[in-house]
Amino acid sequence: MRKVARGSSLKPSIRPAKKEDMPAILELEKICFKEETFHKKQIGYLLKKAKSLFLVASIEGEIVGSIIILLRKHISNARIYSLNVHPSYRRIGIGSLLMKQSEALLSKKGYRNFTLEAGVNNIAARNLYISEGYSVKLRMEKYYKNGDDALRFIKKL
Repeated sequence: MRKVARGSSLKPSIRPAKKEDMPAILELEKICFKEETFHKKQIGYLLKKAKSLFLVASIEGEIVGSIIILLRKHISNARIYSLNVHPSYRRIGIGSLLMKQSEALLSKKGYRNFTLEAGVNNIAARNLYISEGYSVKLRMEKYYKNGDDALRFIKKL
């Protein structure tokens, strides 16, 4: 995968994830999350059976990002469960695009609140979420397997 310069004219396309995308999604998971990655069975469940919105971003046919949002019946809250962008494609707006498209789709369906968690040490993710209008709701101690704390963010639409 090549490194893409900030300000690149390459435009990602966003679409619902398909079963055929699973190998690329699993590879993206391994690259983006070293410790707490989803396994094939989990991705399969999220893709086929879970009440979720699962989108991928691709450039020139190659999956470079994904977002998984968990949904619940009769609750207007949607939870961003996972947001991945390949390191070679970061800082060119793909994460923002995935979030905005998800929010627009779910807002039309009546969802009014979006939540997500991010590690307190993940400055890049925290900056992205704040730039997208999310605010910190609370700090959760020892949230991750490695003992790191997390911040819960919320955005009201």
